[in-house]
Amino acid sequence: MNILQEIENFINEFNQSHDEEFAIDSIRVEFSKQHKLERLKALGEWKKINANDKKIMSKLKKRLTADEVTTAYQLEKENIYYYNSSTPPKYRKATLVIFGMKQYHKEPPKRDFVIKLLTIIKGVSNIDICLDMAHRPNIEALSRYFTLKPYITHSGVITDTYYINHPEINMIEKIVIYNKAFKNSLEGVLWRIEAKVLIPNIRYLALPLYEFKEFTDLAREQND
Repeated sequence: MNILQEIENFINEFNQSHDEEFAIDSIRVEFSKQHKLERLKALGEWKKINANDKKIMSKLKKRLTADEVTTAYQLEKENIYYYNSSTPPKYRKATLVIFGMKQYHKEPPKRDFVIKLLTIIKGVSNIDICLDMAHRPNIEALSRYFTLKPYITHSGVITDTYYINHPEINMIEKIVIYNKAFKNSLEGVLWRIEAKVLIPNIRYLALPLYEFKEFTDLAREQND
């Protein structure tokens, strides 16, 4: 069984037992370039991303904290890229990112190709688990227990995207709440709650799933 199937099995079993709809949206894997990069390059053309590319570079800068991004490369036109890290030993390690796996406005990365990538890398460092909701999450209820930081644009506009950078939940490093219908120009109402889940060991994945459910249950509470 491949590692993607293992993780999906954990999530699907949890969903069935708890009437949930959690899904994987992103996968990240830290790897040694010395041993893996040549095989990754054999899969297609990796194009260097312009430092001013708002689509990916701004995403990297918003999502990363300790890791300093030096250069990033995208696999052709896929939602797949890797970035070099400046953390010691400098330039010897990189992180592969597969994103947009749960989408409505375009096709996600092909499953067979994702499996091939993960087979080369042999592991998963962390994933984004998401829950989509047909109504606005109860931000007020969440604010009673967590510090929500709204995203503010360069021009000073306060958006309806919220970050919880230190949720103090086991294996959950960060939580993001945003209006997905607005972001992807979708019809109707659709909000997403997304948790960055660390995976030191797949066997422990049930723990953050329970914790994430407690969070999303709070977000589902009806406003007074």
